[in-house]
Amino acid sequence: MAVLISANYFFAASFSNRSAYALFKINPATPVTIFKKSALPSSISAMTLGMSIKLAKNWIASQKRQQLLEKEKLETELKFLKSQFNPHFLFNTINSIFVLIHKNPEMASESLVKFSSLLRYQLYECNSTYIPLKNELAYIESFIELENLRQNDNFDLELKLPKLLEDTPIIAPFVLIPFIENAFKHLSEDAAQKKWIALRVSVEKEQLYFELSNSANFEIQHHMPEGISYSGLGLKNVKRRLQLVYKDAHSVIIKKSKDTYTVKLQLTLAKEVMESLKKISV
Repeated sequence: MAVLISANYFFAASFSNRSAYALFKINPATPVTIFKKSALPSSISAMTLGMSIKLAKNWIASQKRQQLLEKEKLETELKFLKSQFNPHFLFNTINSIFVLIHKNPEMASESLVKFSSLLRYQLYECNSTYIPLKNELAYIESFIELENLRQNDNFDLELKLPKLLEDTPIIAPFVLIPFIENAFKHLSEDAAQKKWIALRVSVEKEQLYFELSNSANFEIQHHMPEGISYSGLGLKNVKRRLQLVYKDAHSVIIKKSKDTYTVKLQLTLAKEVMESLKKISV
């Protein structure tokens, strides 16, 4: 390129019937001087600029591909975590009904009706990344009613849920229910100890405050029916989902003492409600 540019200097001078020195003010106007002082530096500058633009375009394209791969990875991981949670939920609920079948068949039948409504919600109403918060709270209330059916008289339940308007904020589905499952799981098995669960949920502007406390006795081992084991995936999954979906927009504090288990969760909710979510709420 530099050689061609150097030759062009003399061609332009010949075409204009002037000397290269008179036309370009290069002294001495020899091919070597023009090559070193003008053609070569300008060629290097042009090539450097072109390579910089090309490298910048390649870097931007690489970053876009990386972001796309990370997004696909996160979506795949979220789907995997959700698929892990579904069997976990089914196992806990079916196990509760299994216990009731022998103790109270009528209560077991009522539990199956509630269980079918929960499954309907899980299968058809919560397939989006976000759902209306009021739908999730209604699901939680039904779930607690189902769990409450198998508790005896030595159990107190305090439930405070907010009354939301139609234009409700949205939340990722199934990020609250594992904590409630865990609360029922860790209720003390000591017949002499009073069992209780207190759940308080409030919404202030875009902030969701979730506080759950329950009685527990961690010195007593929790027993499951023969042939059934519990792997404890629920809390691990929900913590991972919170990290993926809400990142820095949430905080979780879990306190465990000898006879009390407490979870405090704060979420920054999304403001907008998409049309598709409004159709789901209807």
